[in-house]
Amino acid sequence: MTIFTRRIKGCLAGALFAATALSAQADTLKYSDHDATGGMRTDFVKNVWLPEIEKRTDGAIKIRPFFGGTLMGSKEVLGGVGDNIAQMGFAFPGHYPNRMVAHSVFAMFPTGPEDFKDQAWLYNQAYEQIPALKDELAAAGVVPLMITAGLPGAFFGKNELTGLSGIEGDKWRAGGKWLLRYLEAAGAQPVSVPWGDVYVALQTGTIDGVFSNYDGMHLMKFDEVASNIMISKNLWYATPFVHFMNKDVYDGLSDETRQQIQDASRHAEAQFAEVYQEAFDTVRAEQEEAGYAIMELSDDDIAKWSDAEKLTVLQDAWVEDAKAVGLENADEVMAKMRELHAQAMQR
Repeated sequence: MTIFTRRIKGCLAGALFAATALSAQADTLKYSDHDATGGMRTDFVKNVWLPEIEKRTDGAIKIRPFFGGTLMGSKEVLGGVGDNIAQMGFAFPGHYPNRMVAHSVFAMFPTGPEDFKDQAWLYNQAYEQIPALKDELAAAGVVPLMITAGLPGAFFGKNELTGLSGIEGDKWRAGGKWLLRYLEAAGAQPVSVPWGDVYVALQTGTIDGVFSNYDGMHLMKFDEVASNIMISKNLWYATPFVHFMNKDVYDGLSDETRQQIQDASRHAEAQFAEVYQEAFDTVRAEQEEAGYAIMELSDDDIAKWSDAEKLTVLQDAWVEDAKAVGLENADEVMAKMRELHAQAMQR
């Protein structure tokens, strides 16, 4: 079966599902998420966003969630929802480097707004003003509904850390080539290790530390084996966490139901700001109780991490790489993101 044939069958299946939705008293949509419950985002999705959709649609839409990759893995959800295997889902753009090229532009801004409300403003403005972002989702057959985010980036190291200079010469892991380039620019030896192997890699000395979102690393218990921690709310984990619906299913719903779903998503997105702040404080309190060594990065360290001269070089390299894989207007995408990022930082 060709890719074209599979797409046609997926579209027909989506249209049939949507038609059924219009006539059924209550529809049950499948939601797929590769992360397990127990984390900041997944608990929010399970306990706030999905129930809010059911509530706003007066029970016309029911949602059956599948967490922890029980339905599809992290690199399957985007295509799986587009092909109507599930009708709703979540994707981390970093897991789709060739399909979500424009989305990788966010990672080229290592510092950002501390407050999720300002982050959400930036994400939503980007979706409105950078057509390439929605185009990538439309090409996958999905419609974006809600954006969340991971907590700010943090450094978890095995060795004592008294500042950013403490990572120099050591082997550090990050997700994606651009974060690895940041580590290299800061003097570390960048090492690529699969997320699921990081704990053992820290235990065995394959790596000396890891940089990622604060909540994700704590959830994975990396701080048990790398208890020297550097944090700052300025180090936003820039890549948006995108939650979406199959486009054919969405288009097949009534105008009223679509609006109710959008209203539920906007309402939930606004609530996530408080969850975001509380989660940061909770993680830090749990680490302090466990006796881990935690320090706030200084202004000088933050300036070094986001060094303007080196960052410009990396951003220009992103433009060339993005053009090489098909994003012809990558320079326009970068220019608009620079503009929006500057506006967000002034809010």
